[in-house]
Amino acid sequence: MVMVEERTRPRAESALKVIDCDVHPTLKGGLKDVYPYMPKAWVQRFLQKKASAQSIALTMKYQHPNGSAIREDTRDAEGHVGGSDPKVVVSDLIEPFNMEAVVLNCLQAGGTVAALASTDEGTVIASAFNDFFINEWLPVDKRLRYALTVGPLDPAAAAAEIRRVGKQPQIAAVSVPLINILMGNRYWWPVYAAAQEFDLPILVHPSGADSIYQGTPISSGGIPDSYIERYVTLCQIAESNVNSLICSGTLEHFPKLRVMFAEFGFAWLLALLWRMDRTWRQLRHETPWVKKSPIEYAHQQLRFTTQPLDEPENAADLGKMIEMIGADQLCFSTDYPHWDNDMPDQSLRMLSMADRRKIFYDNAAKFLRLG
Repeated sequence: MVMVEERTRPRAESALKVIDCDVHPTLKGGLKDVYPYMPKAWVQRFLQKKASAQSIALTMKYQHPNGSAIREDTRDAEGHVGGSDPKVVVSDLIEPFNMEAVVLNCLQAGGTVAALASTDEGTVIASAFNDFFINEWLPVDKRLRYALTVGPLDPAAAAAEIRRVGKQPQIAAVSVPLINILMGNRYWWPVYAAAQEFDLPILVHPSGADSIYQGTPISSGGIPDSYIERYVTLCQIAESNVNSLICSGTLEHFPKLRVMFAEFGFAWLLALLWRMDRTWRQLRHETPWVKKSPIEYAHQQLRFTTQPLDEPENAADLGKMIEMIGADQLCFSTDYPHWDNDMPDQSLRMLSMADRRKIFYDNAAKFLRLG
């Protein structure tokens, strides 16, 4: 038995409410944990194939240099991997930091349905993961909120899944694992229509399969050669999709659609929007369906989580960048229980309390569906 060392943390400032927009729950036993939520014929299929949802980055060069992206000190008292027990998430993350809500986004589900499973398998797996978390996690604490997973290989089935479980009051968003079809493409419109119908934002996040498997988004210029190279270039996926959502007219077509980009960072956003705005003004006749400045679309319909923070040597420089981007664009996230997580008592302390309140609570409270 592995005993977790007792940890004490300072409680967050009482004046600062916190919504954590990116927390990663994990199955203790892999795919077999969700078998009770699948039809028996599908369970038999997966058993016969010896299917697994334990690891996404199966190639050696992309394995985490320390063996796992999940912090060892987040294991429970029985030694189970961090993020696999909702009660530990509450006691280790929510309670110490007085969090109002945390958004659960399961990367095991996302990576599996984006790259490891066939189209029909992915549809079944996504539904099983959703039912598992709705039934076994959300009743534990009302502050646990869930981003339901949809399979990206069948937009009609994804839309049906949103309509099947989207009314559940603790569902805060729709997690869409990305494939190599840009988000502005009409391929995705059935998903957006269903999400807009239920007032649910789309949440996109690196699935764990990006730049590894064929069919997933690939870093520009070629295949990365190490974990670090891949990690650093993941922001390119978000840049391309922000550009696509705006220039394609998708955000104009779906005026109530909201999209949150989680764990892509945000330091790249300022230069991207400047370039988009300049080019749009010079060549507006090419995209007449883009009726507003790209900067305006971004401020109205897009948000970006803070983790991973790209922290310069002079913290004031980051503060200046956030001021130029606009504090209204950002939502706080920890990325718990991963190794590079950012905790609220240590993050963005160079900002004014007014801007910290926006980033740590107000923006997410308005953007997510929290009821």
